[in-house]
Amino acid sequence: MEFDKETINGSTDGYGRGATFELTNGQVWVQTNDEDEYLHQFMPEVLLETADNVGKLKINDMNAWLEVKRIR
Repeated sequence: MEFDKETINGSTDGYGRGATFELTNGQVWVQTNDEDEYLHQFMPEVLLETADNVGKLKINDMNAWLEVKRIR
């Protein structure tokens, strides 16, 4: 898998199944697993491990690695 450090474009209230994450590089990812946590943040950094259009994403200062699928 490939590893990237990116930034969410704008704010986020955390995550839950179906949450979308638009990154400053133009990519958009949607969460596919059931993890959920609430934490409001503005432009947090994320760690992203990908293989093709699927992978795992972790938002800075939050607990879980999320399963995600690229939609744009």
